[in-house]
Amino acid sequence: MRLKVFDVIDDTLSLLDKNQEHYQDIRREVKAYFNHIFEEDNERIVDINSRIKTKESLREKIIRNRFYINYETPQEILDHLSDLIGFIIECRFIEEEYLILKQLRLFFNNRKEADGYYYNDLNPRVFLDVASQQPQVQKNGFAIYRIDGYYLGERGPINFELQIKALVHSFWGEIEHKLVYKNTNYYVYDDFMKDILASIKANLTILDRQLNIVYDQMQDMSKNDVSISETGFEKLITKAINDLFLMKMNESIGFTLNIKNTSAILGHYIFIKDIRYDGGNNDRISKLFKTFKKLNSVQIDFENAVVLDDSFQSPDIFIHILGNYLLSVINSDYDWFVFFKMLFVIEPGNNMEDFSLFLNVIKNYLVDNYWLNTSFLKLPLDEGQLVHEECAKILAQSLVEIGTIKIIHDDKMIQINKAFVKFIEELETRVISYDDFMHYQQAYYEDWLKQLRIIMK
Repeated sequence: MRLKVFDVIDDTLSLLDKNQEHYQDIRREVKAYFNHIFEEDNERIVDINSRIKTKESLREKIIRNRFYINYETPQEILDHLSDLIGFIIECRFIEEEYLILKQLRLFFNNRKEADGYYYNDLNPRVFLDVASQQPQVQKNGFAIYRIDGYYLGERGPINFELQIKALVHSFWGEIEHKLVYKNTNYYVYDDFMKDILASIKANLTILDRQLNIVYDQMQDMSKNDVSISETGFEKLITKAINDLFLMKMNESIGFTLNIKNTSAILGHYIFIKDIRYDGGNNDRISKLFKTFKKLNSVQIDFENAVVLDDSFQSPDIFIHILGNYLLSVINSDYDWFVFFKMLFVIEPGNNMEDFSLFLNVIKNYLVDNYWLNTSFLKLPLDEGQLVHEECAKILAQSLVEIGTIKIIHDDKMIQINKAFVKFIEELETRVISYDDFMHYQQAYYEDWLKQLRIIMK
């Protein structure tokens, strides 16, 4: 005798077929609506994809989610299927996911129904739960922007799901869906595979950030008709710094040191700060090289102490810890002394402001705020924020314990960034509360410091 569950599945799939044309009409209308909402933002939006739930996927979901037990009829199953129709707004970079959510919230926020869903008068048939907490945590522990919605037509509401995904998240989603979600095989090395996949996810996040930086820089260069490549321009800055200060160091103390790494750090820092954050306009580039030219005719003192206000405060715990350490060694560790002497000469204005800006750029390079703030989402919001701060403190204190200028060498910062991403993702699987985190904090710190020492060898 055939099991009843398969009769339920057959009847539901038959009903899906019967309503297919109706669902396709809704899919096209809602997709056109989303295209209209973002029509002036065609640069950020890569594509808006849509689909109707396939028979294969629905068959599996009916069994996996026990719909055949929870609902009495095929119509009830379809009515309660949250992703009967699916939409994905695909954007270029991870940081744009939140910007798109913000835009949707602004657009749908002028009308609210009793069920908590919002709509806009432009199309009163489309409703979105834009006030829901985002991003949401998936079963795999990763975060995703997923919003429930429904279309209210003459036949009643039809549910749909809207996801917002950057290109790397779409790519990751395909990998995970095929290798994990759809893979029912049992492997004795499951934990190993999970670690590998977590590493892939971390590397994709880093790749997204790097591509975002390159894109912004090249866009700015294009707008200002700057033909030199990003790598070429950064090398040009580095060479100018190295040549200038070797000459000035010899004039000041009668010999020179190998400052190639220091010059490379400064070249990268100035490139990121000026090209990315100041817009990379030709005026800023011209001023930079005019500064180099002017410095050729002045003396630079590499013998006497750098004078700075020794009190330094920052609301950011990472910057506060690292900043106070650097101020404590700026005139006792000659590597740091030379670095900041060069920085303060290149950057006009208030030295303490330059010092703070440098620390902010370094922090943004090592720890992406968006990524850190979307970790530990399983914890209550207040506890999650406390854990974020403690994690930033762990990183800052470990850098202070290493102490040498190698902590800001470009190759080391890339390795630190990757390792810290993996470290936090591993913590997310262990930490169940803020108190639990604090109980094991010293052990976590020692584990991270051990990893950091290996990187710094």
